[in-house]
Amino acid sequence: MMVRSPGLVATSVALALLAPAAASAQEAPANQLHYPLAEELAGMLRAADGARAAGKLEEAIDLYRLVLDTDRQGRAGYQLATVQEVARPVALGAAPTRRYVGVTEWAMNGLRALPPEGLKLFRARYDYRAGSALTEARAAKDPFHALARVYELYPVSSHAPKMLEQMADLALERAELERALLTLERLLAHHAAELADPPRVRRKLLLCALALGRVERVRELARELERDDPKGRVHLGARPLTTDELVARAVEAQSRRAGRGDEGRPRLDLVRIDPANRASTDARPQVGAPAFVRTFEGERERSLGGARPFTPGQVAQTPSRARHQPLVRDGRVFIPTADQVLAYDLADGEEGPRIPRVGPSFVDENERIQFGGAIEQETLVVPLVDEVLRDQQYRGIPIKVKIPLRKLAGFDLAGWRWAWNHAQSLDGTPLERWSFPAPPTAVEGVVFAPAFSIEGFVNSHVAAFDARTGERLWDTWVVSGQVEQTMFGEQATEPLCTPLAVSDGVVYHSTSFGCVAALDAITGRLLWVTEYEQLEVRPPRGYYADRRQISWESNAPLVEGGVVVAAPLDSPRYLGLDARTGERLWDARQRSSAAAGEMRYLMGACAVGEPGARQGAVVVAGGGEVRCLSVRTGKLLWYAQLRGRVVAGRGCIAQGVALVPVDRNEVLLFEVETGKRLGNITVGTTGNVVLVGGHALVTGNGAVAVHRLGAGAPPPAPPRGQDF
Repeated sequence: MMVRSPGLVATSVALALLAPAAASAQEAPANQLHYPLAEELAGMLRAADGARAAGKLEEAIDLYRLVLDTDRQGRAGYQLATVQEVARPVALGAAPTRRYVGVTEWAMNGLRALPPEGLKLFRARYDYRAGSALTEARAAKDPFHALARVYELYPVSSHAPKMLEQMADLALERAELERALLTLERLLAHHAAELADPPRVRRKLLLCALALGRVERVRELARELERDDPKGRVHLGARPLTTDELVARAVEAQSRRAGRGDEGRPRLDLVRIDPANRASTDARPQVGAPAFVRTFEGERERSLGGARPFTPGQVAQTPSRARHQPLVRDGRVFIPTADQVLAYDLADGEEGPRIPRVGPSFVDENERIQFGGAIEQETLVVPLVDEVLRDQQYRGIPIKVKIPLRKLAGFDLAGWRWAWNHAQSLDGTPLERWSFPAPPTAVEGVVFAPAFSIEGFVNSHVAAFDARTGERLWDTWVVSGQVEQTMFGEQATEPLCTPLAVSDGVVYHSTSFGCVAALDAITGRLLWVTEYEQLEVRPPRGYYADRRQISWESNAPLVEGGVVVAAPLDSPRYLGLDARTGERLWDARQRSSAAAGEMRYLMGACAVGEPGARQGAVVVAGGGEVRCLSVRTGKLLWYAQLRGRVVAGRGCIAQGVALVPVDRNEVLLFEVETGKRLGNITVGTTGNVVLVGGHALVTGNGAVAVHRLGAGAPPPAPPRGQDF
């Protein structure tokens, strides 16, 4: 065993701290952003990387371990380090942006890069401590998350494979197949050479992939298991199975999870839509007449204070924003609003049992707010207004404006009662004054939600809660920024917030404060943060706030083909980022020319092309135009002019077809691969389109229309010369 030299570590730390901070050397953006930066720890990590490259393994290990023990311990939680290179603009007119990496993520990757002799040294020094922490984590109230945290601290100890396999077994016991699959994938990716029986891990992984309907992953694992077996067979039960049989079972599971044969109860992680905004159905997008069109309770009086005649579905050429996203479960449609949840029978539109209010009545005039929720483990989780910060004026000059604070609440669908409400349960905690203005996202018993808190600056957070109890699992501060202010320095508007995307164990957050962030879904660990070009927040003009011209709708990021596509509310651009590193791959302007339509919606993404040459494609729309771009390069694949029609809501992708809602109660259909116009569907109202199980739901202008999928004749072919 080598003798430790404390002088080496102290010298490296001192040199690291004397290094100039990368963030201060770069040009600051127009809007001042504040991150949980830890440049001291970043200096240690650079010194550790240098020591590892120079063969000073003892010094490198000590520095990595010091960083892992220090990160997350302070008030800031998980911290960031600046990536030294300034990302170069990838489009004409794009401003330089900065990129950051999570401190713990950097240290873990540094330890994994140690040579074999470095691993031996690490284990000789820290295995005992890792083993003690492992034993303690097993006895914790929540052993899964406790083991995940121990793994972060000792990612290359000899106990690390055991930690991951035990986490996977715990997830399997709770039928959390997505979480088990993710953990097993990490086990094979980082510790395959250390496993005593790799085929056993692959069989567990195959079972998860089968049940989740991951067809391509099932095919890959079947081939690997065939190579593992002396007779080239795959054993999961009494008899061996062929690759074709396994793939057929995966296809069946995929279809079942999409809702076939189980109307209204698709078993997707996201009840309404997946991370690429693909519809939770396997039916063709063909509909007949609406089963019913139901006006929301109270919306007739609430619509613009009664100033405009209320006519469901018949909207103007420039329609008002469709803000509601419905949910379906157990034969009922649930429509969340700002202050309540409405329930209707899916078959005939009859009003269901009343869901009592848990907060004050509130008419929401913020057009950027999207109303929705998530259903997980028979619990409906929605954000509802808890209180409204009072407005103040001085001789007609605004000092403060009304800002609603919204809290999550969980409604037990089986018992038909409110199970928990953060308006009470978060009292006395650091989350007491947080607001959750965007619909949450749920995956296997965990609810993920973005939030903001006002403490001079506006802080942007992400938090995870247990769906059944509302108990906090973790929360992470990402960035702080500012919104428009009154002349008295108070916020002049409710801070912006968009829904999250959760994919393959990573939470993606378009913060609306100049950056997109990726976080580990299990612990909330920051993986990376990448900036984008922001609309400038300007000081007030005279007595009144100078408001930004925001035209994007509230779009969750899309995840497809290893790329995150984001359309931040506070940016004039949309962009594609590498999902693993956050590196910017491309960006594009919201309006490509003065004559082109201004994009407002991310409609969805999917893979197109022939097998072996498939690529991801993303569909965006706004004004009178639909565009389709490559998710990897941002290259325009096709576009369609709508010729007198206006995009009027959020659509989706269904079986390779883009559904684009337009005014006059219609939905246009485009083949994503070619851009060919397939026809149109007449619907009961104009607004957002959601396909769930065997139903199509459209919500907008204070009404919900429900159609049966597959009913009626196929959509008519477009007139000659109208294909795109």
